[in-house]
Amino acid sequence: MKSDWVEQLCDRIELQVQKTKGAAATIICSSGISPSGPIHLGNLREVMTPHIIVEELRKRGRQVEHLHIWDDFDRLRKIPANVPADFAKYIGCPLADIPDPWDEYASYAERYMADFTQSLQRLGIAPRFVRQSLAYRSGNYTAQIKEAMAQRFKIFDIISSFQTLPGQQESAEERRASYYPLRVYCENCHKDTTTISQYDEETARIAYACSSCQYEGAFSLNEKVECKLVWKVDWPMRWSALGVDCEPAGADHAAPNSSFSVGRQIVQAIYHTSPPQFVGFGFVGMEGRTKISSSAGTSATISSALDIIEPCILRWLYTRRSYNQTFMIDFGQGLLRLYDEWDTLVKQQREGKASEANAKAYERAIHTSEGPVGSTPQPVPFHLLTSVLDVTQGNVAQMLRIVAQYNGQDLTQELRPELLEPRLSCALNWVTRYLPEDERTPIRSAFNAEAYEQLSELDRASVQMLAEQLDMSWKLDALTNLIYNIAKIVRGLPVDTPPDAALKQAQRSFFIAIYQLICGRDTGPRIPTLLLSLGKEKVKALLVPQV
Repeated sequence: MKSDWVEQLCDRIELQVQKTKGAAATIICSSGISPSGPIHLGNLREVMTPHIIVEELRKRGRQVEHLHIWDDFDRLRKIPANVPADFAKYIGCPLADIPDPWDEYASYAERYMADFTQSLQRLGIAPRFVRQSLAYRSGNYTAQIKEAMAQRFKIFDIISSFQTLPGQQESAEERRASYYPLRVYCENCHKDTTTISQYDEETARIAYACSSCQYEGAFSLNEKVECKLVWKVDWPMRWSALGVDCEPAGADHAAPNSSFSVGRQIVQAIYHTSPPQFVGFGFVGMEGRTKISSSAGTSATISSALDIIEPCILRWLYTRRSYNQTFMIDFGQGLLRLYDEWDTLVKQQREGKASEANAKAYERAIHTSEGPVGSTPQPVPFHLLTSVLDVTQGNVAQMLRIVAQYNGQDLTQELRPELLEPRLSCALNWVTRYLPEDERTPIRSAFNAEAYEQLSELDRASVQMLAEQLDMSWKLDALTNLIYNIAKIVRGLPVDTPPDAALKQAQRSFFIAIYQLICGRDTGPRIPTLLLSLGKEKVKALLVPQV
């Protein structure tokens, strides 16, 4: 059996841990996100990659933990588009200390942490969360901060070796003499617009001045920690403090002069700890015309994605691809293809026909060590649900009637909507909340004589035959056969005639005729679904003149 990317990564991690900690040691995989605004779908790979690794290691019987670091002790850098403009006054303050703009959460950070955490729960991802604001202030990192301050010149030399800084007013010696790898949050205005003027290693006393409010203050690290290591030191510090063995990050972090390259040297030189296994993952982007957007107006949050994508399918987007593969998630018409691909895989898996790679990706998508992941018990094609809901303007009762016909159920037996969840809600959300108005299916209010007269003689005959045979073919499969066979029948051809170029063109002309008479344009949803959504009498009234 050929190993895949997950198994290969886990092999490397196990080998590294055996060398650095011992074969029986608990393996720590880490992820981290700053809750500075709505956390978009691109960030999900930050958490999904270690989650997939942790699940594989657990299958192997290893003691393993997934830590997710909330960087809520970061400074607020900018204001997201949906946040009141007056929150600019908090720029430079710790995210954990800023109030929630709408007074619904304990802090600004907790608003975005809560939304993300709830989404992770739906995806079956359950890390242990570490809040940096609490870890710093409770003294968990005080020893590491003191070590960094004691070796600040060595840290300066390491960071400088990766930098090219032309045009500096100060010499390297001057910058080195005044360098501290720490940013103090002012005790008066709470911003990090401070400069450290003195540090006493013996007492751990820091003296500083704030350029925002002109406050001058001092405190000892032994008494309080209102400060945070700069990012290129903070990252390796926590690798050491938390014993991290693996931490995925964007592939850009693997570049020369990147944060990981710097951190790799700092964690060894300052903290005498081996760096974690680096996993540089590829970019995940979004495409497709929909109304989906985030604070920046360009990307979706994970909760927004789960509005329209089943949890297991969203997981599958990541489990089916290698961690370093870049891909796009299509929230437009590509979403319909995604559901079709998933349904095909499910069928192949049940029939034992899925490839080894596809079977592994499927199992990782639908199960975790916590249990099964949300999926639809009685799946119905997503394109069927969205087409019917679009045409019926979200009429769930009418949609259920058509779905029952699709499933071949006795219409006297009520179809239970819960069996279609969460797919039903995903389809309803996509149609009613995210589908652009100009992509909705318009329905004519009355028969259009002008459009009818413009049809060719054969197309009019085809439309007439369709209207006459609706009563005998009012089921999805029967309608499908009828619609594809009519172009053959009106031309005197057997229904089993293989389609050649001319016949395909004739069928296309017939389909356009139907769309023009019903929708007033050349395209629309699948015709059998469209007809069933409208009902027989409405279809007849739109297709042919009424006597």
